[in-house]
Amino acid sequence: MSKAYELVILTAAMQDYADWVLDQLDTEHLISYRLYRQHTNRQNHVYLKDLSMIGRPLSKTIIVDNVASNFTNQPQNGIEIRSWYDDPADIALFELTPILLQIV
Repeated sequence: MSKAYELVILTAAMQDYADWVLDQLDTEHLISYRLYRQHTNRQNHVYLKDLSMIGRPLSKTIIVDNVASNFTNQPQNGIEIRSWYDDPADIALFELTPILLQIV
């Protein structure tokens, strides 16, 4: 996806943990920016993600998340994906690739 999109990670995870995970996944340094829990808005014990924190035009911004409430602030920008928990054979992001490439 880095050839078609600027990749920005916005996670509700704590920065130390998120960096550890992302360092394992992004060995080629394809992720442009990383945003963490401190960049979310906490409401009713939930950390909501606000795409305006990314500083990019919302008309050209997509959020892919396994929790729809995470993109409550910009629902028109959200694509809900099924959760990967307890599924070592998960390929949901790969299955989403053709759709993402169509809307570039």
